[in-house]
Amino acid sequence: MRWQLAPVVVLVSLATLTTVAGCTVARPTGFDARTDATCGEAMMAVGDLDAPADPAAGLRYALDRYVIVEKVVATVTDSALPGGDAGRALRDRWLRPARASLRSGSDALRRLRDASRANDRAAAMSAFSAAAAAGATGVDLTLLVDRSLPRCAALFAAPAPATSW
Repeated sequence: MRWQLAPVVVLVSLATLTTVAGCTVARPTGFDARTDATCGEAMMAVGDLDAPADPAAGLRYALDRYVIVEKVVATVTDSALPGGDAGRALRDRWLRPARASLRSGSDALRRLRDASRANDRAAAMSAFSAAAAAGATGVDLTLLVDRSLPRCAALFAAPAPATSW
């Protein structure tokens, strides 16, 4: 009788192990973990962008970075923020300033596009610096670090790549 239960115990143990192992590869849970993972993915995407070598490449870089950052802000805005003061702080000191910065960044993107079309390298360089910072201006980086969102802080603090047009 004792030996007849052994295969059942082994099967139940394997099923439990498979279930536990499956959880380790899933997306992180909890607001902070999910949000920081989202920012980490965005950091990798920004890191994969080619450094701009001319105004046209600068426009491509700035547009791609803008879309990446805007997606993070939209994803976090649409997620369930923590309640109370924590959620209010995230909204007031991160998401609202990021949205305002994205709005002004879209103006910088237009200036960069116009300078690139006109082959005005000086104007393009100035517009590129502003466009590449879209979404980051005014964001409280200390709040992000204090909330255990270091990859978000890094994403929103990342400087524009150096240009030598």
